[in-house]
Amino acid sequence: MQDMMGGFFGLELPEYGNFPYSEGECCAWLSSGRAAFECLLRHMPRPEQIWIPRFICDTVLQAPEHLQIPIRRYSCSAQLEPILPEPGENDLVLLVNYFGLTSDIVARTAAKLPGRCIVDATTALYCPPLPGVPAFYSPRKFSGVADGGIACAPFPLHELPGTQACSSMTSLFLLQRLECGAHAALPASEAAEAALATTPMRMSPLTHRLLQSIDFESAARRRLQNYATLHKELRAINHLQLPDCPLSAPMCYPLVTGIPGLRDSLIDAGIALPLYWPEVIVNTHASDEENRLARQLLPLPIDQRYSEKDMNSLLQLILG
Repeated sequence: MQDMMGGFFGLELPEYGNFPYSEGECCAWLSSGRAAFECLLRHMPRPEQIWIPRFICDTVLQAPEHLQIPIRRYSCSAQLEPILPEPGENDLVLLVNYFGLTSDIVARTAAKLPGRCIVDATTALYCPPLPGVPAFYSPRKFSGVADGGIACAPFPLHELPGTQACSSMTSLFLLQRLECGAHAALPASEAAEAALATTPMRMSPLTHRLLQSIDFESAARRRLQNYATLHKELRAINHLQLPDCPLSAPMCYPLVTGIPGLRDSLIDAGIALPLYWPEVIVNTHASDEENRLARQLLPLPIDQRYSEKDMNSLLQLILG
């Protein structure tokens, strides 16, 4: 339907147009990361079973469960490397690029599984797909949108959902955070998160337009600068072996120290530290690496909202 000419104004947004993934025959813009995952699975040969890591959010299980694909789980090392049994010839393996910082691990593992893997890049927006390997992304973890998912494939994606999402109501928290602050916006943010567990749809027009209004190139530079500032001072105490110079902008700075009370003290100082992932703690043994990572990993914010001064303040809280 053609829009009305004239009348009242809506949001006036800039148009940078530098979102990393262009919509096209092999790249679909959908309503969520899980919708993008399901889209890819629907376009691939049906596997006998799919291997999924234990260190991951349980929402990733929804797509294979919906398609009635049997699920097997595998473990990871203390450095987030897959510990895989030998997958069957007709099995599919989900590899995770954790926080955009395990690209080398994913590439090495994928090379051993030609045609038998798919990459969860929902926390690795800036990491391009490996040649010949499908991948799916979640831009809301990197920018101010309420939903959205990207499916990238080395084959055409021609069977997309017929329904388009509508996110104007679930985007309320974006306005509330700006006007009232994070605490006031939290209930609306949680409601938007809960609304994602719906039937896969195409991306909403609002999210589509908002993604064009974000300068992703500038955001990537800021993320890399902030990562470098933290890593210079924290590498000595971080149990994770992270790259000094990531090839792509990460989602956060994942700090694992085991320092008692550090999470609580940072939260008390006003630092948001989501738990990746609570269900992992429930579903694994206390001695498992996944359990330890879920309990100890602190995803320090390094995104485009923050400056070097903010990073130095954060370091002061951690190192004293």
